[in-house]
Amino acid sequence: MVAQTWVQGKAQDTDGNPLPGVNIMIKGSFDGATTNAEGHYAFRTSKEGDQMMVASFMGYKTLEVAVVLSSDTLTQNLLLEADSRRLHTVVFTAGTFEAGDQRKSVTLQPLDIVTTPSAAGDIYGMLTSLPGAANVGEDGRLFVRGGDGYESKTFIDGMMVRKPYSSSAPDLPSRGRFSPFLFSGTTFSTGGYSAEYGQALSSALILNTNAFPEHTQTEISMMVVGMGASQTVKKDNYSFSAGLEYTNLEPYFSIIPQSYTWNQHPTSLGATLSGHLKTSHEGIIKVFSTYSNSRSGLLYPDLTATPGSMQDIALANSNIYSQVSYLQEFNSWTLQSGVSFGYDVDSLDMKGFSVQETYYSAQARLRLSRKFSDYVHLKTGAEASYTDYSFQYREKGNDFVFDGAFSEMLPAVYAEAESRPFSRLALRTGIRHEYSSAIHHHATAWRASAAWLLNADWQASLAAGSFYQTPEVDILRYATRLKFEKANHYIANIQYEKDRRLFRAELYQKDYHNLVSFSDEYFFDPTHYENTGEGHARGVDLFFRDRKTFRNLDYWLSYSYVDAKR
Repeated sequence: MVAQTWVQGKAQDTDGNPLPGVNIMIKGSFDGATTNAEGHYAFRTSKEGDQMMVASFMGYKTLEVAVVLSSDTLTQNLLLEADSRRLHTVVFTAGTFEAGDQRKSVTLQPLDIVTTPSAAGDIYGMLTSLPGAANVGEDGRLFVRGGDGYESKTFIDGMMVRKPYSSSAPDLPSRGRFSPFLFSGTTFSTGGYSAEYGQALSSALILNTNAFPEHTQTEISMMVVGMGASQTVKKDNYSFSAGLEYTNLEPYFSIIPQSYTWNQHPTSLGATLSGHLKTSHEGIIKVFSTYSNSRSGLLYPDLTATPGSMQDIALANSNIYSQVSYLQEFNSWTLQSGVSFGYDVDSLDMKGFSVQETYYSAQARLRLSRKFSDYVHLKTGAEASYTDYSFQYREKGNDFVFDGAFSEMLPAVYAEAESRPFSRLALRTGIRHEYSSAIHHHATAWRASAAWLLNADWQASLAAGSFYQTPEVDILRYATRLKFEKANHYIANIQYEKDRRLFRAELYQKDYHNLVSFSDEYFFDPTHYENTGEGHARGVDLFFRDRKTFRNLDYWLSYSYVDAKR
């Protein structure tokens, strides 16, 4: 049995203030932890003898401390010195909310996602408490600044997830497919996002899977609506986690009155696998995979019969999402690459007809980045995604069948540079080019951002750019002789942050071009689809958060005004 040392302590600045979010590790290993809100940290390590402990935090000089590890407890307090070059770091904030432990200045913490009452543990439900975001009750998807639900995309470790929402019956909201506890960092952009991400007219939700776990553990959860269990194994050079979860909403529905009569209460069975493998001193492979199978049934109004008549609806869904990512540093460059695969099948059965949708997706991506100095940073990359979609509508009692299908290969390349000509000014410019084999069109998008640190507490940011997206699946299954839809974003932002209080105000203008238009009467006829739609969305978003005025109370207020027309 390998002896382990329990390492603990507190991180403070030179004035004695605790520092939350400091990243602490044993050099050359994955053993480490992040300090909590009071600056405390603790972790176990199997390393022995003379070692180096590294503490890093934005705005402070990286600290290396020599320690001696044995099987006893080691208490090591850390004193971090402010880096005058980085203390008042200018950060691009226009259109972006971030949740994570690795940034000094963040708007949200990961726990906010699961403790916001209106979210009910759903990532997308929590985001609707932020200005500019909303969901529609009968839909459940995220609608951002006057945009439609299909204009908001989800990315995990840089790779797009084609089916991030669970399936639901007509007129009932869907939920996010992934648990918030699977991710250590969340960035929600309501516009003007990086050239690294495409195929989203309105917004990008960027999720980062959890880092190397701190220790081996077993977890068992019991809920009124289900149960779950997970096992995490941590070794020096690798880790592995597996979890199972079963839910049945019948107990909940028996307590809370429902608008519909359920003849099969929603049930689901899910599994999650993740792993980390250290390939070298500076390389790591991450594996992430989820599986879910759900079923439900309810009585739904039958619009083809006499008023008040009801019919049975049965819904079944199976979903698989898997990805492998690789991170390696070499010769001052950082390489990030990954591949992903997705599969989703929806089966809807009603009295008069049945519908089945099948979705296959795959993606490969490569990104190279380099920091040439404290003032110049470059990243460039390429990716290719493939989608194969099929749709079948079958009427009962006759032979009528409608089949719709399409496949798409979508390669893309991008480059983005960030410069800091002055200590308080940051500029970022980028370009992205895409091609869709489904519609046989190219698109080149530009992005630009600027941020100016007015003083230690106030910062102003600007962002603008063009964004392209292929028409949504519900259109491409009928017609593919179309163009990219387009949106131009213009954003101005000002942010104040001091003493655990944050205020931000943002003005925005979004102009739509080449939106797909068609007649509801001839939705099945591809000749009636055209890129003739135009539109706009303009407004203001306000956000205030206070974690100081009232002890043990954290609250925020948000306000949005939007004028949208399509």
